Amino acid sequence: MQYFTGSLQRELMHLRNDKGDLFLTVAMLPLLCAFIWWIFSAGQPDSLPVAIIDQDQTATSREFIRLTNAAPGIELQHGFNSQSAAVDALRKRGVYAVLLVPAQFERDIYTGSPAEVVLMLNSQYSTYASTIERHVSGAALTAGVGIGANRLQMLGMFGEQSLTMAMPISVIATPLFNEGPNYEVFLAATLIPALFQILAMILAVSAVGRELRDGTALDWLHTSGGSLALALGAKLLPPILVINGYAAIIVWFFQHVAPDSYSGNGLSIWLSFVLMNITAMAVGILILAVTRNFRMGLSLAGFYSAPAFAYSGQAFPLISMPDAAQYWASILPLTHWLKIYNQLWMAGAPITEVMDSVKVLAAMLTVAGLFGYLLLKHYAFKPESWGAR
Repeated sequence: MQYFTGSLQRELMHLRNDKGDLFLTVAMLPLLCAFIWWIFSAGQPDSLPVAIIDQDQTATSREFIRLTNAAPGIELQHGFNSQSAAVDALRKRGVYAVLLVPAQFERDIYTGSPAEVVLMLNSQYSTYASTIERHVSGAALTAGVGIGANRLQMLGMFGEQSLTMAMPISVIATPLFNEGPNYEVFLAATLIPALFQILAMILAVSAVGRELRDGTALDWLHTSGGSLALALGAKLLPPILVINGYAAIIVWFFQHVAPDSYSGNGLSIWLSFVLMNITAMAVGILILAVTRNFRMGLSLAGFYSAPAFAYSGQAFPLISMPDAAQYWASILPLTHWLKIYNQLWMAGAPITEVMDSVKVLAAMLTVAGLFGYLLLKHYAFKPESWGAR
């Protein structure tokens, strides 16, 4: 025990003396997490500017425009005298869509002809485009049902019956998980664990790699009584405690402060979070043990972990990715943790439903930890492995 304590004191003394490593270990992660949460804290995009051109200028077109402008996600911008001027504003990102109400809009409605409005979207920004299209379609449906019901009432039907006849088929869409959708839940709560994975790997590579870089590996090992297991445990204990302490705060925050979208058990999700973080550290140790080079280890750890969210299947369906991308996703701890997040925390599934993902993370931890340990033990304490930056 004294060897473990001595090695731990050696690591804590280094953190006290090296402000850069102290900042990386203690302060960087909460700052990045707060920044990510702040970006998506609005939950849903709102007040997206949409150019409106009313070529009909009738009571019906103005009512349709009023209904559209009442949607919280968009804000209609008037003052465009021509379609070309509105499209030019769309190209310059002054607006994200152009809504055109053509001439004879009201006449077509009341003569039984199809009445159409034209919505031109900048689909380069898919989130903006889908939000605007959803709100405009909703306004068009509301306006259409209201006009149809008024016609039927003029023919003698009662109000409720006229509404049923005007819209005989309706879709009852019931969002079960992440109602809204809320981007604070969809992106902030999933990008933050991606940051944890990156920082966990970087901290592991940095903590062990600097011993090789500075040529102090033997001193590090001797402080632990010649036991590499004790040396690794003492060196990684501070970042493990810090990262998983922050993970507990993140889970508590999204469980109790963020929008009420979480129905799973907070303790279970935190324990799985801890497993993901330690697995990421083990992978970092393996990368360093293979490269035996501080700079190369950091570079490969960043290459491996930084694009993990893109491959995780959270933003784009994993099943639609090429086979190579699906394989890459399968060797990322974040991919398997996000399955736990979606099933256990969001959907409130029993823990038995996520045991496959837990087993994969445990297997990754075992394999990466074992091979990283063996490679370090064999190579790291030879002088030819020291000094590489």
